[in-house]
Amino acid sequence: MSAWFNNAPAVLLEESVKIAVDYLDRAGEIHDISEACQFLVNKVDFMMAQGERNRLLLANRAIAAYQRHREERAVELSLVS
Repeated sequence: MSAWFNNAPAVLLEESVKIAVDYLDRAGEIHDISEACQFLVNKVDFMMAQGERNRLLLANRAIAAYQRHREERAVELSLVS
């Protein structure tokens, strides 16, 4: 097995999360970079564990999940205040 193949999942995870972070940052949707990165890493890692290997699909689904997460948090905070 080649060294490239062993690193492929890590590279795929990194590239997918980078695409998602770049998009969300340019859209002004990231307020806490650490929280956003952890959320995106978890989502992409979960999808990769299910067998997904398309980096753009991973990034787009992670972006959509993050946006839903932010909307849900905004609703929760508005209900608390």
